[in-house]
Amino acid sequence: MPATPFHLGPGVLIKAAAPRQFSMAAYSLAQVVIDVESGYYMLQGEYPVHRQAHTFLLGGMIGLLCGLIVSRVGGWWARPRDVVPEALAAEFRLPIAAVSGVFGGVFHSLLDGIMYQDIHPFRPLTDANPLYELVSIRVLYLFCIITGLVGAALLLARERQKRRY
Repeated sequence: MPATPFHLGPGVLIKAAAPRQFSMAAYSLAQVVIDVESGYYMLQGEYPVHRQAHTFLLGGMIGLLCGLIVSRVGGWWARPRDVVPEALAAEFRLPIAAVSGVFGGVFHSLLDGIMYQDIHPFRPLTDANPLYELVSIRVLYLFCIITGLVGAALLLARERQKRRY
C-alpha cells in the first residue's frame, strides 16, 4: 500500500526519544514521497511497483531533498511567529531535517526490502535483496506498531509533564 502509516511508527519513537534532534516532518515526507513511485506503478498496472526510489541510494537522496524542503518551508512558516517552541523549531533546522529525511528514505527501503521481493535496496551495486523475509511480515508490522505506540505514549507523557509545571 502506498504511503503506509506503519512506516511512521519507528519515527514517532525516535522523535519521542530525541525531540530536539529529529524532524518527524522530514522523516514522514520522505516516507510518502518514496511511495509515490509505487502508487504510480500500481495505478498503471505495471509491475514491479517498487523500483528506483526504493533503493538506499535514491531513497536517501529523496530523503535529503525532503529534509531540505521541510527546512526551507518550515523556516519560512515559523519565521513570522514570535515564539516557536524548541521541539517545533528543531523540526525545521537544516542539519536535523536533512539527516532525518535521509534516515527516513534509507529506513523506508530497509523496511520494504524485508517485506517485498521486488525491491533491490543495494542497486546499482547489485540486484540482490538479502533483506527479503529477514523477519516475518507479522514481526515487521508488530515492530512498526509497537514503536509507534511506545513513541506516542512517551510524547503524551512528556506533554502532560510540561503542562503540570
